[in-house]
Amino acid sequence: MPGVPSSRGCDSCRQQKKKCDLKQPVCTRCTRLHLKCVGSGQQRYKFKEQPLSPASQHDQYPAPGHMFPAGSPARSPSNESTMVAQAFVSALQVTDLRYNLSTYGTFLYDIPRRLGSNAVLDAAANVMGSAFPFLHARQYPPHVLVRYGRALRTLRTCLDDPVEAPTPNTLCAIYLIIICQGWLGKADGNCPSHGQAIAHLLRAAVLREWTSTFEADMVLTLCLPVILESIANPSLRFDPTFWDNAMAFTRRSSMARESSTGQSTIGLRRLAKIPDFLRFPDPHLHEITATYQRMRDQSYRMRHQLAQWSRVAPSSSMEYARYRAAYCILVALAVTLNSILGAFDPSNSALAGEAAFFCEEIATTAELASCHRPLGAGYASLCLVAAWAAVLDPRQLARIEGILLEYQTDFPEVQWFDRAVWLRTTFANLRQRVAERASVSDFEHSRLFAANEACVVL
Repeated sequence: MPGVPSSRGCDSCRQQKKKCDLKQPVCTRCTRLHLKCVGSGQQRYKFKEQPLSPASQHDQYPAPGHMFPAGSPARSPSNESTMVAQAFVSALQVTDLRYNLSTYGTFLYDIPRRLGSNAVLDAAANVMGSAFPFLHARQYPPHVLVRYGRALRTLRTCLDDPVEAPTPNTLCAIYLIIICQGWLGKADGNCPSHGQAIAHLLRAAVLREWTSTFEADMVLTLCLPVILESIANPSLRFDPTFWDNAMAFTRRSSMARESSTGQSTIGLRRLAKIPDFLRFPDPHLHEITATYQRMRDQSYRMRHQLAQWSRVAPSSSMEYARYRAAYCILVALAVTLNSILGAFDPSNSALAGEAAFFCEEIATTAELASCHRPLGAGYASLCLVAAWAAVLDPRQLARIEGILLEYQTDFPEVQWFDRAVWLRTTFANLRQRVAERASVSDFEHSRLFAANEACVVL
């Protein structure tokens, strides 16, 4: 459709099909009729259809039966493994901190290449990829729940297989199922063996020659939540040999991958002793004090680093968010040890001041991280539990409780307040036991002193 020149007359003359004299600024006809003269002298083009000649038609369309090469169309997923991988990759590509799956561990990015080789990992990834699009609305269609049930059945079968059970893929699958369990609102009691299964497979993991980045990152990621869970779950016990093997394993893995994940394993053995510190504090008082001082000093350094970092990096950056999460978890562990030491030295004003400061830091960090809920601030709930259990000031207690209530709405089935009450009761019982023992000791001391005085009088 080539364009050909059209009339240069004004709009009024063209509309009435009158010849325009193109006078400026107003043509003669518009002046005489007192009309608004618009478009006078403007070049216009009219487009007309150009019919194709027989020759051009012959060139444009191929003869019947003529074959010519064409590009292959984009392939859609053709089998179940491909579709599972595509859904999982789509979930991993979300960069919004509120729904960024890397908060569960960077090793998740290596899962797609492992799909198709392990049935339980395929089933777990299928559940996560299917449930993720509905996470923001918390309304899951029936097919997601069906896939979750299928993953549980596949897991039970896998755990009965002595060959498949102790593999990295099985350990990873259990972790994914536990994550989905929280998303779907399934009560913790539905699968009570998952925590024990992770602990059991971790014991196997450090005894095997697992040297890839995927395996190293996975073990490092799972060690911390297992330690934290074992604080309130006495059945999750680890002997010292396990942590010796874990430290040796992480050292070998760090050298193999040249610290590519940026995670530090310093203090892993010391962190693993915190459950025993809480249950049997008396024989460990010296070690508790040393560990607390290290954590306190490290938290001060991290707080200073965060303050400097916030001036140059946006709070929405993944690196900043991870560092803030590590800081909050460290402070939560520190305030737990502070409460143990405070029970043995209730008149220590320095410990009391540090406890109040740590609780305030946890509350403030949780408030700042609230904009990244639910996934990007998932660590805050557990830290708030530690702060709620340790805080003594009523105003601080009310503030922390209010923040924890907000976080509770993210995953209502996780009973955070039950854990907080258990930990607070544990601290109270420890203070009472130490106080009663001190009273008995004072009574024995006074009776002995009175007996000595009587001997002197005689």
